Amino acid sequence: MEQFDALEVIARTRGKVEMDDTPTGENLFLMWGTLTSVFFLLQFVLWSWLEQGWCMWVWTGIVLIGWPWMFALLRKDHNRTHRRTHESRVALDVWIFVGAACAIGGFVFGLADLFERFAMPLMSLLVGVGAFVTGEVIRFRPKIIGGIAGSALAIGAFLLQGELWTWQMLALSLVAIVSLVVPGYMYKKCFSHGV
Repeated sequence: MEQFDALEVIARTRGKVEMDDTPTGENLFLMWGTLTSVFFLLQFVLWSWLEQGWCMWVWTGIVLIGWPWMFALLRKDHNRTHRRTHESRVALDVWIFVGAACAIGGFVFGLADLFERFAMPLMSLLVGVGAFVTGEVIRFRPKIIGGIAGSALAIGAFLLQGELWTWQMLALSLVAIVSLVVPGYMYKKCFSHGV
């Protein structure tokens, strides 16, 4: 019986060491979710109070802060592990696509004066779908559920047109919390507990 316990401890320890060498990217979910929710909430508040055209460009702070921060986190993760798994590459590629599509789409829709109709619901949908795909790739159920919930909220945001369009900013902020922040916190907690 003691031999079995010792072998079990060795197997668990070896599994923990192998898991510690796996790039997790758990901070990226929290980072992007927090930046998105904070900046779109700030944009909503500023627009509601001031109604100035420049308020609609507050979201660009997400790109200006997020991309350098993301590369710093990725470099730290790579320096810690010196490797990338297939899953981490796919998840990273998905989020590079989502981030680039949101940034380019936001600029294009903003310059075409279509930002208040389509940009935020489409960004919300991209975030929800990206979270769902990532959840499927890494096999993490809270991320899958968060992605589905975020996508449903994004579809609902398309209904916020006319005088209600400013509420799309809050919808996008909520999508970021549901799809990225909450599952990201749960993902990070799982890895800190070695699950």
